[in-house]
Amino acid sequence: MKTQHNIQLSPEQPFDEVLELVQPMITSILLKCHIYKDYEYYRHIASIAVWDAWRKSDQSKGVFSAYIYTTVKGEILKELSKEKSFENINTPMDNETINYFREHEMSVRNPTFIECIMSHLKFEERKILQLFYVEGYSYLEIAKELGLSMDAVKKRRTRIMIKLRELLYSKDE
Repeated sequence: MKTQHNIQLSPEQPFDEVLELVQPMITSILLKCHIYKDYEYYRHIASIAVWDAWRKSDQSKGVFSAYIYTTVKGEILKELSKEKSFENINTPMDNETINYFREHEMSVRNPTFIECIMSHLKFEERKILQLFYVEGYSYLEIAKELGLSMDAVKKRRTRIMIKLRELLYSKDE
C-alpha cells in the first residue's frame, strides 16, 4: 500500500484521480485546522480548492502537491475567517435580547406583551425560537426537525433575533 508521501501527483493526471489521491491530505488539513463540525461542507471547500489548483497549476513554479496543499489550506482558513466574521457581525447577543425581553415583560406586567411581539413572527420563526430556547434543541436537531440545513437554521435564528430586537426597541419608544 502506498503512503501519501509516495504518491506522485501531476497536473497531467485526470482531476478525479488527483482528487482521490489527495483525500488523506485533505483529511490532515481539516484536522490541523480543527474542523470538527460542518465537516462535509469544509471537505467540499477543499475539493473545490483542489480543482482550482489543478486548473491553475504551473510545474515551473514548484511541486504540484505542495501547491495543492497550500491552496486547500488557504481556502479552508479563508472560509473559517469568513464564518467567524459573519458570526461576529451578524449574530445578536442572544442572552442580552432574551433577558431584555423577560425584564421588559416583567416590568410592565402586561400579559399580552409576549403575544404582541410573537404575533409579528412567522410560524417557522416561532418554532425555531421554541425549539432553540424552550426545548434546548441544537442547530442540527432543529435542522432535522424542520427539514432545513444547519446553516439555514443559523441564519434564520440570526434574522429572528434581529427582528426581535427591532420589535422590542420600537415598543419602548
